Amino acid sequence: MRSKLVIGAVLLLSACGQAAPPPSNVASLQSSEAVAPSSVTKPPDGDQPRLRMDMTAEEKQRLYDAHTACLAEKDPNATTHGNVPAPASRRQYSDEAWKACAKTWPLPPWEMDSANPAFADNWHKNVQCLNSRGMKVIETEPGSWTYDGEQTLPEEQRRKIEEDCEQEVFGGGRK
Repeated sequence: MRSKLVIGAVLLLSACGQAAPPPSNVASLQSSEAVAPSSVTKPPDGDQPRLRMDMTAEEKQRLYDAHTACLAEKDPNATTHGNVPAPASRRQYSDEAWKACAKTWPLPPWEMDSANPAFADNWHKNVQCLNSRGMKVIETEPGSWTYDGEQTLPEEQRRKIEEDCEQEVFGGGRK
């Protein structure tokens, strides 16, 4: 059951220190403020990179790959290499590598960042939108929701509703 967006993933990853690929089910939306594509890989003067609502999956993946490359560089003796998974009880990279690469982990889009003063209100509107379109969800906190009982809509339709509501509430239009 999906109940967290990017914000939850970022918080969870910072708590447990395990790298993860970007969520593939987050909509690629256009922000109301246009940002040049060149800002995707090069944050200004050491700032932490930030995802944008209008980023493609490939652009997002480049940012996550940069974070993984930093971890591999800082901890060349990581517990796994290549596609061989580490035992569940072991972390892939050292605490030192995680600390050294913290600034390379992409922040969520500003529209969906809990530091944005409008985020909590917009998240509430997002949950209302989901419910108005037939999903049965309950807001658990800003940035999180959970299903309210058995879902009658197919998964593909629920994903489309999520994308449409994020686009409607958090801004931007699809090109």
